[in-house]
Amino acid sequence: MSKGTKKQYKQFTINTVEDACLVLKSLIVPVIIDLEKFKMYSDEAEQILKQYNRKTSIPAGVYDSIHDKVLYQQRELLRFLADHQSASFSYIEVRKILVKKKLLKRELLPESNKILNELLDVRNWSFHNVQSMLTADLELAKNSVPEELRESVEIRPMLNPVIIRKVKSYDWKMLEDFVDHNKIREAQFDLILTEMKADYQSLMNELPESSYIITNKGLSREVQYIEYEINDQTPNSAGRNIASLSMGIQKGKYDGTAAAIEKLTMEEKN
Repeated sequence: MSKGTKKQYKQFTINTVEDACLVLKSLIVPVIIDLEKFKMYSDEAEQILKQYNRKTSIPAGVYDSIHDKVLYQQRELLRFLADHQSASFSYIEVRKILVKKKLLKRELLPESNKILNELLDVRNWSFHNVQSMLTADLELAKNSVPEELRESVEIRPMLNPVIIRKVKSYDWKMLEDFVDHNKIREAQFDLILTEMKADYQSLMNELPESSYIITNKGLSREVQYIEYEINDQTPNSAGRNIASLSMGIQKGKYDGTAAAIEKLTMEEKN
């Protein structure tokens, strides 16, 4: 199994089909979990919509709560599906690597390619405090001036006082649009997850015959997705240690030695 070089532990090098499977699996699992939550919260938003009629305002506490839950899961999904950060893995980037290295041969559906690029645009815009927001604000202000007056009117931003707008309630139509938007995004996420699983199956088919698995129907090379429930989840020392070591790697504190591992994981325990 490939590992990061001594000088660059931030990067995991993909050299073999087995490496490719490991990386893709690390993306598929959280996408399955986050998509399930996205659908659950989207359904919750639809149920809230049914509780109000078109002439009734929706309290901000109600709207903001469900809006934030859905958007959080969407951002988590975008993180695993469409992210260009150099020290992170996302499906859109991993797939390019696998195709370039000739580890993956199957092609994406044209619609899937289009959706992935759209999700990348959404991710890039929504994850950042984009400068274009200020530009757009000023441009719209200028455009609001009648054309015959634009040469004689100067738009100046109000710098003092600083106005902080706090929404107390929302129009019913805003939640309706949000629910409709979620349905579109849900279908997109479903399609991309299907592509991820198809890629994973294609990679698994390239592994030796030892990759066969015993199922209730006999030996099979078909990838099995098995879910099991965990009751009373407790703090997991292994999970904490992995996160702690990962943070140490990101901060350049790991040199590949056992002493460094012990130090970084001990800091977490303390």
